[in-house]
Amino acid sequence: MKKRFTFIALPILLLAGSAYILGYSTVFTVSNVEIIGIKSAINPGVSKGEKLARIQPRVIATKFENLAWVKNAEVSRNWFNGKVTIRIIERTPIAIYNGKAFDIEGKTFDLQGSGTSELVQIQASDTKSALEAVDLLTVLDSQIKQSLRTVTVQKTGSLDLLLAQDSGTLEIKWGLNSENELKTRVYEEIIALPENNRVTRIDLSAPHAPIVK
Repeated sequence: MKKRFTFIALPILLLAGSAYILGYSTVFTVSNVEIIGIKSAINPGVSKGEKLARIQPRVIATKFENLAWVKNAEVSRNWFNGKVTIRIIERTPIAIYNGKAFDIEGKTFDLQGSGTSELVQIQASDTKSALEAVDLLTVLDSQIKQSLRTVTVQKTGSLDLLLAQDSGTLEIKWGLNSENELKTRVYEEIIALPENNRVTRIDLSAPHAPIVK
């Protein structure tokens, strides 16, 4: 009977002891919190000296992912040195509309300490129209995007691009977000001609019959 009692009680005592060590003793506590992936200061939601067992990595990660500017977050605990690591991937802005940034997925968010001077400015009547410009930016040729400064969305859905050139600016009447590969090839062929070095406007809305001014 005594052996049977010992056989049953021992695992219970071990479990209780483990629970105490993990959840209440000072053996496994947070010694350091490291946030990777961002430069701006942010409250990690974890304090030094906090019990490691009481930290819920998925809950903390979800809290960060609920922030509009965060694309992904991962939280890990090191039981040996007590270090908690929070890895954050920020959304990458590709354009600005009404002071808000857009990423390639069309998500809008506030920039975290980054300048907006190098980002494409979108001019549109509303957010839905601004998303038309974002859709174009996701497929636009990199050569055009390098010098692109502004995308204006007309009420008809037509898109106007403003590019910075050595000689000034170049306006491209892009038309609707369609036939983009053809429009890009036509643009490159037009720009490659020496006589078009100083053009200020190209109408590609009908790419088979472009207009150069």
